[in-house]
Amino acid sequence: MTSPDLQHEVEQFLYREVRMLAEGRFEEWLDLFTEDSRYLMPIRETTATREESERGEEFLPHVDDDKDFMRARVQRLRHHLAHAEQPPSRLRYFVSNIEVEDADGAEAGDLDVRCNLMVYQSRLERTEKIFVGRREDRLRPENGSYRIAGRTVVLDQSLLPRSITIFF
Repeated sequence: MTSPDLQHEVEQFLYREVRMLAEGRFEEWLDLFTEDSRYLMPIRETTATREESERGEEFLPHVDDDKDFMRARVQRLRHHLAHAEQPPSRLRYFVSNIEVEDADGAEAGDLDVRCNLMVYQSRLERTEKIFVGRREDRLRPENGSYRIAGRTVVLDQSLLPRSITIFF
């Protein structure tokens, strides 16, 4: 059972983190990740059983980034030739149903955090997208706050745009 204080700390961390994304503060957001972190978005498909709907690691995921690749994605977004984000999208993030547990088999103090996620993206007054899913994070306590040691994003959509220009 999570204490109310710990629950509140984690919720506030996640709220600050999605505000950084919405405001385009990507370099600051990247600092929230550990150097050995992994950012994964598995492929999702509709099947007869729920257990088969998320493809395992033997299949090529939509996204499987280490921190260096995440840095490269941020640099690409900042480049003047990144036409898909010129001008930048207007983004709004919503996180809810935040669950916090001690992480099994991890470093002492690590937490497993699950939450529901919704992202609204608006581009050039013509295009609007809503992404819905869940995030599974491994948080590591550090200097009175947390860093993200791993993130898995599982979107409910099975079809995604050709180029995903936002982070979840």
